[in-house]
Amino acid sequence: MEQKNDFIEREIQKITLFIRSLISKIVKGVDLNTSIQTLDKELKGKLDFGFFEILGLNEEVLKKKINGVDILILEELLNLFYEIDKKELEISEINNLSRVCIILIDEIENKSRVFSFERQDIKNYFKS
Repeated sequence: MEQKNDFIEREIQKITLFIRSLISKIVKGVDLNTSIQTLDKELKGKLDFGFFEILGLNEEVLKKKINGVDILILEELLNLFYEIDKKELEISEINNLSRVCIILIDEIENKSRVFSFERQDIKNYFKS
């Protein structure tokens, strides 16, 4: 059982590091289109949904897709999507990003017992 938990923790750490790497690339403005394509491909491989796919999902299906995802990964995805939205990239269905982020925030708040000012700021950003 210990090995299984260690494996899961390592996978969570790998995904978290990957997302943080993408966040830093987006913040720096390094080849954003390639970063978004990489994000889409890697999410499909690691989490069973891609960036562009998640933008097209309705609320019910989206909640089912993210239900089993670890809260740390959801937090990192939220931060990544926030940075993508701030860059105002020309992406089809980007207008759905705020809806997806609000759903992510609600899911995180349902799972977490910790209040986050940063999360609240992001929530206010997407609700305005």
